[in-house]
Amino acid sequence: MVKEGGEMSRPPSQTTPQLYRVSERDLTEIELHSVDSINDLHLQHSHKGTRPPRPAYTPSLNGNLHTCDIAAFSQRGHPVSSKWQSRLQDMLTPSSSRAYAMGCAIITLLLLTVLLIFYFLVQQGGALRMLNEAVREKEVAATELSLLIKELQALRHNLTTTRGGT
Repeated sequence: MVKEGGEMSRPPSQTTPQLYRVSERDLTEIELHSVDSINDLHLQHSHKGTRPPRPAYTPSLNGNLHTCDIAAFSQRGHPVSSKWQSRLQDMLTPSSSRAYAMGCAIITLLLLTVLLIFYFLVQQGGALRMLNEAVREKEVAATELSLLIKELQALRHNLTTTRGGT
């Protein structure tokens, strides 16, 4: 006989064992344990008996698997103080005041970046003006020098004509 929920039932005259409903969490923990056992078998065959450290879940006395908080252990396997754990959790949980503070910090950094860019642009503008003045002075000096060269050539020409004529 099949009940409305899809469960099999026996006639009331027979004694029936109690059926227990398995939760999704229990199924997930059983799957994790099975995968771990399979991985251990693979590692035993491939590494000839050497086993890696156990994963972060261990069975309890009643057979349920409990997961350990991996973040609560440092690299050496020692528990991290709850102070650091709560501080890390506070940093990772969103709150409106934290979001406001982060927004203000980001806006401040953007404004500082824009100010630095303008400062360097002004500095570069000043350097360009100085270079422009130096180029103009050089052009003026080159023009004066070319005029002096022409005058010297004219004087030399006059000098050679007057010497040749005496």
